[in-house]
Amino acid sequence: MSTIQRNDRRRVSESVTDLLPEIEEFACRLVSEPTVRGDETTAQELVVDRLDDLGFAVTTVTADDVAGIESHPEFASDDRSYEDRPNVVGERAASGDGRSLLFNGHVDVVPPGDPDQWSFDPYAGAVRDGRLLGRGASDMKGGLAAMVYAVEAVERAGFELLGDVTVESVIEEEAGGFGGTLATVLDRDADAMPDAVVVPEPTDFDLWIANDGVSYFRVTVEGKSAHAAETDDGVNAISKLVPIYQALSDLHDERKETVHDDLFEQWHEHTVSLNLGTLHAGEWASSVPDEAVLEARVSHAPDETREEVQEAVEATVRRAAAGDPWFEAHPPEVEWFGWRGSSAKVSPDADIVETVQRVAEDGLDRTSRAKGFPGGIDTRFFVNDADTPAICFGPGDHNIHGTDEYLPVEELAEATLGLALIAMEWCGYASAEDGE
Repeated sequence: MSTIQRNDRRRVSESVTDLLPEIEEFACRLVSEPTVRGDETTAQELVVDRLDDLGFAVTTVTADDVAGIESHPEFASDDRSYEDRPNVVGERAASGDGRSLLFNGHVDVVPPGDPDQWSFDPYAGAVRDGRLLGRGASDMKGGLAAMVYAVEAVERAGFELLGDVTVESVIEEEAGGFGGTLATVLDRDADAMPDAVVVPEPTDFDLWIANDGVSYFRVTVEGKSAHAAETDDGVNAISKLVPIYQALSDLHDERKETVHDDLFEQWHEHTVSLNLGTLHAGEWASSVPDEAVLEARVSHAPDETREEVQEAVEATVRRAAAGDPWFEAHPPEVEWFGWRGSSAKVSPDADIVETVQRVAEDGLDRTSRAKGFPGGIDTRFFVNDADTPAICFGPGDHNIHGTDEYLPVEELAEATLGLALIAMEWCGYASAEDGE
């Protein structure tokens, strides 16, 4: 049972209702900024200004300034500059000796795709028929706005939090998080780590307490060019790639039947996957292609290591090429690039998990189920690099990464209330009048 009194929950709920026009306005402004990777600056400036207005002590962390980040095993730069692309950190000091809490959210979004397929402007940043519209509304600018206002809702209700609360708005989560959350984790001293972290990703008010590791790889096959009229004088790289493609597809089928984790498979078809994502070959229809390049994504469960999965992929490619005289002289090349995120898992019995579930039941009248997420999320950096329990808990998933993304305003309000109550339950609270 929650330690928050029913009347206190009611007061915070009323506070959220009073603040909702302001929260809505802030979320709309965030969504209207097209914060694809590399273009996060203007939205981060909005976050800085709003946190400053709300009385947070605000600092910034830029990946270029974090010592040792480039040697981290998950850092994967594409030579894109981090100049003027800060991560924003707002801190609110405790009024007592309660546990500390950190809210972390990403401001970057995936590209909207063809705007003609949307029924509204992808960056509308407007509310219509009770829905906040636009790319990032659900993933996760709505959650970001909710976490920015959660502490304000507590204080306007007349309460003080007894533990420190930090709010982080980070970049680059959609590309792996290394210039964002990884930078903020490595920049923080070990004795300054929070006692727990909540990330308001679009979980539909469930909890994500585990995630798959993710790795990208590229298979390059060499061929021999020739004129199309003399096709047999060449070696078609596409044809040579076909058995490798099929072997990797078979590996996906094999792994989804042999790698299991109940946290994932209660809610998803399988725990891991191997997606064959892109294929590039040839330059001219009248030439035999002399190179074919396949790019793919493979995931691994929390009980597996990235090294084990990488070896499985490389062994599959070797077996597919075995016995081919051309490959004996021109072996296919496997290259690991880009996102190489680790898996992570928090115990279902962890205090922060039980705290969120109590709040969801008593404060939101919801059952919040602990799940595994079959992809990469930023909580892994806190779990693996800072030994800090971190979970995701936020509003619903409404067309994320697809067309016509939106977030119901009622879920924006509910997420703000949930995060406010989590802060009260975790950090402890007292009436502001008691502290006067």
